Amino acid sequence: MIAALTMTILAASSQPPEVDEMQQLKVMESAFFAAEAHRAKRHETSSKALNGWKLKRAFSHNIPWPKQSLSSSLLASPPALDIPWTMNQHVAAYMRFFQGRGRRTFQVWLDRSALLIPVLRPILHEVGAPRDLVYLAMIESGFRARARSSAGAQGVWQFIPATARAFGLKTGHFVDERADLDQATRAAARYLLTLHDRFGDWYLAWAAYNAGPGRVRRAQRLTSERDFWGIASELPRETRNYVPKLLAAATLAQRPQHYGFRRPSAEQAISTKTMPISRPLALTKIAEVCGVDGDLLWHLNPMLKQGITPPEHLYGKAFELRVPQATPEDCVTRLKKLPVQENRHIQTYRVRRGDTLSGIAKRWGARILEIARANNITTRSTLRLGQKLIIPIPVKRKR
Repeated sequence: MIAALTMTILAASSQPPEVDEMQQLKVMESAFFAAEAHRAKRHETSSKALNGWKLKRAFSHNIPWPKQSLSSSLLASPPALDIPWTMNQHVAAYMRFFQGRGRRTFQVWLDRSALLIPVLRPILHEVGAPRDLVYLAMIESGFRARARSSAGAQGVWQFIPATARAFGLKTGHFVDERADLDQATRAAARYLLTLHDRFGDWYLAWAAYNAGPGRVRRAQRLTSERDFWGIASELPRETRNYVPKLLAAATLAQRPQHYGFRRPSAEQAISTKTMPISRPLALTKIAEVCGVDGDLLWHLNPMLKQGITPPEHLYGKAFELRVPQATPEDCVTRLKKLPVQENRHIQTYRVRRGDTLSGIAKRWGARILEIARANNITTRSTLRLGQKLIIPIPVKRKR
């Protein structure tokens, strides 16, 4: 099923890096919950006197968060999930957020999920993890293979480099397997199962995935509690909101039309295949030789950090490049016949005063588009003084 990738997902990966979807969502979240807090405070100060059970309900600030309850098909209560489910004020707040300020973003996530979730669920099931853990990927990255956080996390599952390497993913100069849909999903499933074995609770496993196992253990020691809702007050705000956010996303995604979203619509799938490449070639050159659309080739291979295939002696094997099914069979033979001068190497460069992308490209004999893609910027990006750039250069210009 990995061979069928969607144009919706590909388009998501091509979003300009200056407009970060998850950062925008965080800003909207902050504004939403600030407004919620202000509204609650205003209601508290202006509410009339209550009596009996209403008084107790309105002013019981010390009631602990509800315990998790099992969802799903066994209790015949929606949504039907194979992960524990709870509905409380925190989950409901995130549902209101996604139905309000975050509606447009969540609809985009739903559209991307239409063909991606059916691909991820069997992988999770094969590894032995709950299939509905796909919603963790939804809130982590919005299902974007090239999503990158300020903390260095990357890919659909937002692995940081150390954790990725610990679970068998390569994060070298040429290839970052955190962006590989199949391998990253398997690694995420193994990591989440490890966390679940450690804490014996899926909510704590999710919290540990976000903040790290040490933070969760520390919160347990401080509160003498063992469940997520009991330790939430001692967790960082992002982690405190992580579980309610995931539950809200899962709830809405199960019945999107019931909650006012349109039916998810993904664009037509593209059938793909792989071909082995053993030398460092730029995707632009491969596209030119094989008669394939360069942008499509770039989006089909998000694990290639610089837009260059890795040399076999560094990667350990020939790189399996994903190409459209219609790519000519003799493409590999044509690529092998290319002169050695077409090989690409990596050079780093610090931006100086007066530098432009076109000037740097001309100086190194590189292509502007290759430099832009290697640095996750656009061809029109403004360069910063001292900014570190990665320059893919031909062998003949290496120096």
